[in-house]
Amino acid sequence: MNFFEAQDRARKKTGWLVLLFIFAVLGLVLLTNLLLLCVFTFTQTGQLELSPTVLQSHYTWEVFSAASIGVCLLISGGSLYKTMSLSGGGSTVAEMLGGQLVPQASNDLQKRQLLNVVEEMAIAAGMPIPKVYLLEDKSINAFAAGNSPANAVIGVTRGTMSRLSREELQGVIAHEFSHIANGDMRLNIRLIGILHGILLIGMIGYFILRSIRFSGRSSKKGGGAAPILALGIGLMVIGYAGTFFGNWIKASVSRQREYLADSSAVQFTRNKRGIAGALKKIGGSVGSTIDSGNAPQYSHAFFAEGISSFWQKLFATHPSLHERIKAIDPGWDGKFVDSTIIQPTPAALENTSTPEATEMAVTAAILTSAEQAIAQVGSLNEENIAYVHQLMASMPPVLRTAAQDAYSTRALIYAVLINLQKNKSQALLTLSQHVDPDMFAQSKKLLTELKDLNDSYILPLLELGINALRELSPNQYVQFKIAVDKIIVSDKSVNLNEWVIQRLLIQQLDLHFGFRKPAKQKYASLQAFKTEVQTLLSLIAYIEHQDDTEAKTAFDKGARESGMTLEILPRQGFSLRKLDHSLDRLMQLKPLIKPRLLKSFVATILHDGEVTTRGMELVRTISTCLDCPMPPMPIK
Repeated sequence: MNFFEAQDRARKKTGWLVLLFIFAVLGLVLLTNLLLLCVFTFTQTGQLELSPTVLQSHYTWEVFSAASIGVCLLISGGSLYKTMSLSGGGSTVAEMLGGQLVPQASNDLQKRQLLNVVEEMAIAAGMPIPKVYLLEDKSINAFAAGNSPANAVIGVTRGTMSRLSREELQGVIAHEFSHIANGDMRLNIRLIGILHGILLIGMIGYFILRSIRFSGRSSKKGGGAAPILALGIGLMVIGYAGTFFGNWIKASVSRQREYLADSSAVQFTRNKRGIAGALKKIGGSVGSTIDSGNAPQYSHAFFAEGISSFWQKLFATHPSLHERIKAIDPGWDGKFVDSTIIQPTPAALENTSTPEATEMAVTAAILTSAEQAIAQVGSLNEENIAYVHQLMASMPPVLRTAAQDAYSTRALIYAVLINLQKNKSQALLTLSQHVDPDMFAQSKKLLTELKDLNDSYILPLLELGINALRELSPNQYVQFKIAVDKIIVSDKSVNLNEWVIQRLLIQQLDLHFGFRKPAKQKYASLQAFKTEVQTLLSLIAYIEHQDDTEAKTAFDKGARESGMTLEILPRQGFSLRKLDHSLDRLMQLKPLIKPRLLKSFVATILHDGEVTTRGMELVRTISTCLDCPMPPMPIK
């Protein structure tokens, strides 16, 4: 699976979705006009006659145009309203389905195992860690939702959490990560918005019938209510046509993506038993039905069929379980499996690596070429998952625990930033002026834990911490953001490593709290961004190489990969504003242009064959900010 091609296909599918939407709207416009023609004719003649003469007398082009425009405005307005109501990202969808947030610091064994699997797979893929929501359904099902990886969530039913083994749970989560990487989530939310507009006509018909019923008009003599009654019934019939179009669109867009996500999950984990086992258990006694009134709106995005209805059988959004299992496990005997509750043991959740995980971690591919790095963007493999599992297991427990709670995570971030300051005493004094005494004391304590900490732990700690910080209130986040800025400038200068941390934190959290909108990917030429590429390439060269001559040689190699003639900036030629502007601009590139940009960055740190953790993590951070998640890779 090529991440950049998948992202481009997702963008093109949006165009296909718009085309299907236009066909559906045209169909509803014609049906509505036909209904109004019948009602107008019956009202004025007392009989239903659709001859050309009657049509010309009672239904003019002006009426047709007004009705058509009204239907288009109604559908478009309904779609726009629903889309805007879902702009909050994945959390809005999860709560719409009745999901409850699983606290990051939960000590429940089943929840802890679920969180560990999500965290490990996200870090192994280089993606922001999604929040996890739990739906109180005994069935086995899951979904991913969000407008971007930064505000994505993964939802699972209680049956998924309690009835699947860790291996099977990992297969399901890998399937959902495939939907995140392929850009399916945003398409799913747009699909909900579009279908809501299409179904509005039927809702209006239902409202008319209820109004007649409660007003008692249907019982009055004189037949005055008959045309209104007919109009209401007709609009409800058209509403069923809207349901037909809606399910047709969902089936057209969604069905093939499930095969792709299944195969990607097997590719990610190199283990067909996990996802196949989950599907076999769904076919057993528990099923996959979601008990929520809003489940039909999001049925196309579930791991397995979430609802059971006539329309769902006629326009299935998922291949059958038999087809999916056979595609994964051709030797399957056709028998489903009845599941039982599985309770993880405390020993299974301890931060210790298994011999198998250690062996696979050792074989994780060491970064040796720019092509290798680009090929792994937005992807997973078993070795990387094992590498991250071992990395998390060897992480100092005090720091790992601190990154699981919104309060202690703030103290951890303050400590990480203070540890980068030349004048730590001044930074501590600044911190004491902006936080409460308990927070200050905890930050000082964590600062001692950071002494001599291996650089490879910093980015995973930040990724864990960002997930916990999403539980802050907007006001708490604003106060945290102010304190971060004050610490960074406390020594009257900005260290480039500080900018990297600040950028990663603030971009993702600003997206989550609504202070930043996802960038629109609209530019298809790298040449128009020459100044921005030059700025970031210079930054990478200087962070990777302390010697200016070496930095210049590395920069030149990266410039050749970019295909442009570039000049390295002076080492003192950077400012926070310039760096932020450059990255914000580059975020607007279309997916297929980004590989060349990232290859130039990786070529810069690889030019002498010796990559530092500092340089690699900088490239990974920039890659994450560009929505091109790059997994962590061991370096020599």
